Amino acid sequence: MGKQLVQTGTGGYAIVDDASSAVATNVGALTWNVARGATNTAIVGTLPANARILAIFVQNPIVSNAATTATVSVGLSGGSATYFSGAQDVKAAIGNFSQAATANWVPSASTQTVSCTYTETGTASSAGTHMVSVIYGVL
Repeated sequence: MGKQLVQTGTGGYAIVDDASSAVATNVGALTWNVARGATNTAIVGTLPANARILAIFVQNPIVSNAATTATVSVGLSGGSATYFSGAQDVKAAIGNFSQAATANWVPSASTQTVSCTYTETGTASSAGTHMVSVIYGVL
């Protein structure tokens, strides 16, 4: 009794249990450090075809010291900056913040290029450390 890594009909891969033929979801993650700037949008990775977002986390160990506001959001490149998550405040509190699911957390038949936008207002920040993780599964 073992498991086999097999290619799926859509070109992906799956782990199949020899005894039960059950197919396991392959879990992956995109993780990155957020670059600060007045409004800074960066391409951070690509979700494979048929990926389903399971969770998005914003980790904020050092708050931004921007004068008025500082937020981080996860978007779709070429689309909305808040396609996958709303704007998370990274000025008010230290912590790990789980993002609320949006209607766009559904699998897409094609790859999706993920972007991250950091936005601040008021006097520019000189401190703040923010990391984001998008956890996804592919069948």
